[in-house]
Amino acid sequence: MKYLRRFPMASALLIALLVIICASLNVVYIRETPAAFSGQSLRIPLEAFSIVKGSGKRQPGALTVNGYTGGKTIISNLQGLKSSAAYRYVRFRLTPDKLIDTLPLFFWRSADTGKLHSMALEENLLDHVDLKQAEGWGGAISEYGFIFTESDGRSWHLQAFTFAPDTLTQALLNILSDWLEFEVWSQHSINFIYGGASDKQLSPVVLAGSWVLLTLLIYSLIMWRKKQPLSARKVAAVLLSGWMLLDARWLLNLYQQMQLTRDTYAGKSLSEQYQAGLDAEYYRFFERMKKEVLPETPQFVYVLDNRTAYFRAKTPWFLAPHNVFNVDSYPRPEYAKKGGFILILHPVPGLKYDPGTRSLRWGKKENLPVSPVYLDPLGALYQIRPPVN
Repeated sequence: MKYLRRFPMASALLIALLVIICASLNVVYIRETPAAFSGQSLRIPLEAFSIVKGSGKRQPGALTVNGYTGGKTIISNLQGLKSSAAYRYVRFRLTPDKLIDTLPLFFWRSADTGKLHSMALEENLLDHVDLKQAEGWGGAISEYGFIFTESDGRSWHLQAFTFAPDTLTQALLNILSDWLEFEVWSQHSINFIYGGASDKQLSPVVLAGSWVLLTLLIYSLIMWRKKQPLSARKVAAVLLSGWMLLDARWLLNLYQQMQLTRDTYAGKSLSEQYQAGLDAEYYRFFERMKKEVLPETPQFVYVLDNRTAYFRAKTPWFLAPHNVFNVDSYPRPEYAKKGGFILILHPVPGLKYDPGTRSLRWGKKENLPVSPVYLDPLGALYQIRPPVN
């Protein structure tokens, strides 16, 4: 009691922290079946993994992937896992540390081996995956492993792989992992950094806010018992500490993104930067079209796309100096008079190419005479034929 009176703010901070920790532990424990918090981890030796596609080499304590076949390399454990339901998490050590969300962990279930299950690896400092989020996890697993793609442009080193049960310790580590999850680059991360996983079990914002409010409540009660006024500086310091705690998480993500940006783009030409960016596949598609397919003289290019406006907006930049128009989903009648080309980036519902009449058809009677010029999974280019008088 003397400590409370002598150090009221420190006591309030400590008591509030203990209350928040106890409450969080109870929330985690109540959400799960108590019987689930038992069991032993299963460490998988690296010798159990083999390279079934692509190439690599074994080193002491690591399995390295450095070659690709058909753009992919697959390492897997063909021994499988008989009782996968006993394990909720998989912990791994895969370097480089900064992964990408297109690098999946895959597995086959013995009950339905014709279906491949996969999930993206979480980008966090603890390198683990919550298998409960994977559709189909459970029962006998006939094979599992990783799929690497050549577009990643790097070598990978698998150094550890362990299945872990749903223990209380692992559940807490999973919460911490969600808070520290690194957000990969996206088309909006240049303006927004949200911080952590999108489906966190316990929100750090709620916990930090609860800790600050509970601290101020306890501090107020102590000062009321002492019949002394509240210290405005101490109250402001507590409010600021909660904000700084959350801001530290944001700064950590910002620092990681800065490091990733430097490693990805520093010292490269503009073309190489495009090749290393998120739009690399589309950049190569547009470059090939501009250099090898379209005439050198500027042409009219009408972009049709009913799915997203993002690449429609990028098309004029990538296809310059061609005159690009990207405002429609279906062709307009005046296209036939002006001539030029039609680029369909994604399939547009109701718009089809009719080989019999060599025209694009939509609606009941609308059609536009065209000739296929360039067909690619990313888009189809047609040249508009002049109308027959």
